[in-house]
Amino acid sequence: MSKKPKVLVIGSGGVGAISALSLTTNNKSEVTLVVRSDFELISNNGYSIDSCTYGKLTNWKPHHLAKSVDHATTDFGPFDYILVTTKNVPDGPITCEEIIKPAIKTGNEVIILLQNGLGIENPMFEAFPNHLILSGVSLIGSTYYHGHVKNLGKDFVYLGDFKSKQKRSDLSFEKIQKFIEIYQNDDPSKNTILLDEDVQKRRWEKLIYNSVFNTISALVQLDNTRIQMTIGNEELILPAMLEVIAIAKSVGVECDPTLIDKYLHIGDGFFYSPSMCVDVRKGQLMELEIILGNPMRIAKENNVPTPILSTIYPLLKLVQFRLKEEKKMLKLIKMISKEISMIIKKYFQKNILLNIRNEDVDIDIDRYTYLLRMQEEINIQVFLSLS
Repeated sequence: MSKKPKVLVIGSGGVGAISALSLTTNNKSEVTLVVRSDFELISNNGYSIDSCTYGKLTNWKPHHLAKSVDHATTDFGPFDYILVTTKNVPDGPITCEEIIKPAIKTGNEVIILLQNGLGIENPMFEAFPNHLILSGVSLIGSTYYHGHVKNLGKDFVYLGDFKSKQKRSDLSFEKIQKFIEIYQNDDPSKNTILLDEDVQKRRWEKLIYNSVFNTISALVQLDNTRIQMTIGNEELILPAMLEVIAIAKSVGVECDPTLIDKYLHIGDGFFYSPSMCVDVRKGQLMELEIILGNPMRIAKENNVPTPILSTIYPLLKLVQFRLKEEKKMLKLIKMISKEISMIIKKYFQKNILLNIRNEDVDIDIDRYTYLLRMQEEINIQVFLSLS
């Protein structure tokens, strides 16, 4: 009898916990779940899960729990599949590539990115160019808080390979099919996982919801139902969704137009707070760059008008800045030279961004240059630096 494939699930939040539950329930693989911040809690008490498909579970655990990827690999590895469900925050303290690196041991691991957003595969492929990288889109309403998982939607996964860099071989197809086999429960009401020939299109279509509801909710700190009760859909939500569709079209992706009505009403009456809104409430960094930043960069490159999203994005960058400061990821190094401060102030009052050659501003340029050079020598920065 052949050994069961070993699956490492990295990310123990709402999506990760339900993914581990789907795998464990199907019982065709050996599942190790990395639980970092709440390891002691989950290790002692397990998860309390309220799921629309799996029912109510108490003290639930997968086959193995690990406090870190290092711990998981040492005690339970090596792994056949590495399922990454953790939040993808490229502007955070550690990247997903760095997180999973300790689990890369044999060179045969299949990396599955079951994460939100756009453009997440390229950094992973650059870090591990010889590995098969699969891209997955999860359509599930699932949130986690302090050992409790609330799962409102069926675990539905679209899975495909990273075609922009890889051509599907017989071996890669075999590995994709094997993962589908170990993930899909015999009872189809529990979960569904499908092979998707165009998973990138699926990512764009999910952004119709995430780049709009997720971002607006995070900004104003209201659940989706309260947002719609207050302003309806026509004024803000619908136009923003159309902007996402226009950006997708600029790169040759035709999104299904019927998704607009679906996403406008998908949470009717649920008072559901999307993940970015919950992140801000918890003081955690948002997946801002992959959900909105990357689409906005494409819009700018392709000259796609995005008046609403172009307003939301910089405002959320300010929120992200605040969260980073609160987490002590950033420190604002203040200038100690009053003379430099006054020079900078003069320029801003004149609405000139440090254009030291402007003759209308009466500043001793030689003195200004000297002070800036001295400032550099004693390592006092005018800008933000990572601590």
